[in-house]
Amino acid sequence: MTPLRTRLPPRKKGKAYHHGDLKRALTDAAIELLGEEGPSFTVRKAAGRVGVTHGAAYRHFEDRDALLAEVARRGHITLRETLVRAMRRADGTRAELEALLAGYVRFALRHPAQYDLMFGPRLNESGRFPELEEALERSVVLLDAALKRHLPSADRTVVRDRGVAIWSLAHGYTSSVLRGRIKVRGPRAAERYLCRLAAALLT
Repeated sequence: MTPLRTRLPPRKKGKAYHHGDLKRALTDAAIELLGEEGPSFTVRKAAGRVGVTHGAAYRHFEDRDALLAEVARRGHITLRETLVRAMRRADGTRAELEALLAGYVRFALRHPAQYDLMFGPRLNESGRFPELEEALERSVVLLDAALKRHLPSADRTVVRDRGVAIWSLAHGYTSSVLRGRIKVRGPRAAERYLCRLAAALLT
């Protein structure tokens, strides 16, 4: 299966950005470059794609790690939005958890490079980017809350352990699908198969 990739429209060099737009424009360019060549691109290259000087870019991002952290933070926001939309259509707590799993795979297939960045080597090991950790935590809370609704009589340890097991299954499975180690016939099949694998954990 070939992962779906989002391609941003080409930009014209020299285009002027109003105050407040440049940070987003640089992040958009970085997401595009991430999909093309991985995380090795420079802030200078992202600035060139937007059509501004690297000095202007450095006023928003002091180095590449800061730019990558913003790309990952934006990814976690999009992931959470995807999960919330999926869960809102669910009928019942078991269906909520299945929708959450399906939404997780859906996001990864649509944004594979961003997903790898978000869940690859930790970007905030130094603690420089607390906003990134906050964005990740907001997605984790969704799973925790859904599990508490699904297992209302379970104690905190059971809920925590079940959450870790579900997270580990979803992440390992999704990474294997993206790398072609698990073959599926399409995005919907990938979502259904993950829910099938997780059935024992959701019972």
